[in-house]
Amino acid sequence: METRPETDPRETFGRALRTHRRGAELTQQELAARAGLGIRTLSDLERGVAGPRPATAGLLCTALGLGHPAAVDFHALARASWHSARR
Repeated sequence: METRPETDPRETFGRALRTHRRGAELTQQELAARAGLGIRTLSDLERGVAGPRPATAGLLCTALGLGHPAAVDFHALARASWHSARR
């Protein structure tokens, strides 16, 4: 019996980030500028190849204008992604 590999938390965070960015009708470049991040950093986060530092997650949350409870969920995904990236 074959089992499915568990989804990487970085990919889950990346999909959530992309969904929020598109919902805010922002390009990657616009969101990166609002958050004070490099475009490559934002791209890496969306592609799930990097996990955000806690401070980076806060910058993104503010730049996206996420309110409660979306911000709480976003930070939880970011924490899981950050811990996954550090393994």
